Amino acid sequence: EEWNCDKGRWAFQSTTLRDRLTVPLVRDEHGDLRAAGWPEALEVAAAGLRRARNAGVLVGGRVSAEDAYAYGKFARIALNTNDIDFRVRPHSAEEVAFLASHVVATGVDGLLGSAAVSYLDLEKAKAVLLVGFEPEDESPIVFLRLRKGVRTNRTAVYAVAPFSTRGLDKLSGVLVPTAPGSETAALDDLARSEVGAQALLSGLGDGGVILVGERLATVPGALAAAVRLSEQTGARLAWIPRRAGERGAVETGAIGALLPGGRPASSAAARTQVAEVWDVVGLPDTPGRDTDGIIDAACSGEIDALVIGGLDPADLSNPRVEEALAKTFVVSLEVRESAVTAVADVVLPVAPHSEKSGSFVNWEGRLRRFEAAVETNSMSDHRVLDLVADELGAFLETRTQEQIHAQFDELGPWRGERASHEPATTGTTTSSTDVATTDVATSPTDREGFVLATWATLLDAGRMQDGEPFLAGTAPAAVLKVNAAGAQQIGAAQGELVTVSTARGCVTVPVQVVDDMVDGVVWLPTNSAGCAVRATLGVDAGARVTVTTEGGR
Repeated sequence: EEWNCDKGRWAFQSTTLRDRLTVPLVRDEHGDLRAAGWPEALEVAAAGLRRARNAGVLVGGRVSAEDAYAYGKFARIALNTNDIDFRVRPHSAEEVAFLASHVVATGVDGLLGSAAVSYLDLEKAKAVLLVGFEPEDESPIVFLRLRKGVRTNRTAVYAVAPFSTRGLDKLSGVLVPTAPGSETAALDDLARSEVGAQALLSGLGDGGVILVGERLATVPGALAAAVRLSEQTGARLAWIPRRAGERGAVETGAIGALLPGGRPASSAAARTQVAEVWDVVGLPDTPGRDTDGIIDAACSGEIDALVIGGLDPADLSNPRVEEALAKTFVVSLEVRESAVTAVADVVLPVAPHSEKSGSFVNWEGRLRRFEAAVETNSMSDHRVLDLVADELGAFLETRTQEQIHAQFDELGPWRGERASHEPATTGTTTSSTDVATTDVATSPTDREGFVLATWATLLDAGRMQDGEPFLAGTAPAAVLKVNAAGAQQIGAAQGELVTVSTARGCVTVPVQVVDDMVDGVVWLPTNSAGCAVRATLGVDAGARVTVTTEGGR
């Protein structure tokens, strides 16, 4: 079956706007960007990278699998570093361990190794548990398949979440009320429950599925708790990221801890295998930094050059990202002008997906190829990286997709020992969770302020919707969702404007009272018009925020 969502169907005009990059740009002696030919731009890029003592690579999660492979190979061969990460979002070391032990090199079609959860499994499952994942916003095709399962096979859907969303209501789902940051305790309590969660646990044990989202990355112990629940019930477990290219980036090694095919970068045997296929003598063995680590190292001077593809600083809550860009030599591979190209030393234009062929690896681990819809002279990231590497004297061999696919096929999936996923230290709040009632898993009102819940709505202020005002016009307005007790505590009525603030900044939005919101929790959209949580507030889900009315209450 082929499915699509409104955003995937209509958000394609952004690459036709006037800020589209069509020629390389280099920064002149006056600090201004000027147009340049490819030979000059490549020479300037290579010279800057050659001068650098250490360099890092940051690539967004929307690139194709071929481009992700090239970024990973470029980091290791051309820059001799494992400092590369595709996670332009909140992340953690525990997430890396989870991806290495339970996600990478699994796939439904056998291309990547052992079998994984499929769309069909969701349709047929007796029960599906959502944890840190709102499918209608974060993966609409998963939502549609779940709805099909609910309507045709009576699939029971449960959500570990702070309130019942519109999507959960459409799925006739049951809420497991949980404050952000308390998912670990909620999952462990489910596994220990003797009475309240029996329907859920029975469904999970009878062909059930647990779906975890990327938001669990920053909850200590939550991914490990999901693994434990899966092992205890027999339910199958799947990880579903928001961005289309993230699974492919994991598989192809666009992250410091993993080489292509799920090989641990820490394994000498794995490095030797890859080095032989790449025809090089050895690969870097220093552990790679994550996105925040790369940014912090750039600020401290440990890294003095960055290669960046598809990064939007607004997606990060790290307040030092602008400082990192200002202090380093930046080579930007980008489709349109952006906050990164504005400060980059060299800008190399690359093709959007509509103007190239390639493939994505979806959350199932299924390879999904696509062809160019529009013929242009624009080059894919993997070809541009090959040209830069050539200027540096490195033989990348990623100029064509055929070269990349031949290498990946020769490597195949890692057959050695997988990394273990050790649980992180869990939070201090623990209480019983009963899915048959509206009792909350935690009521975080013991300290001043509220706990923030947040995720990105499908349609928001993202740049993909630029140039399509009618689609963007259907995006939900930014509101602060809170229960009646919280609204009374704030002193605000339905629709009244309130200000949500942190030490870094504030946003002002109207109140929307939600009946079943967990006490002490408020929800904001991550990136809606006038409400940029990460860029403005500098925080993410689980953080404490202050909410006041105009009167200061």
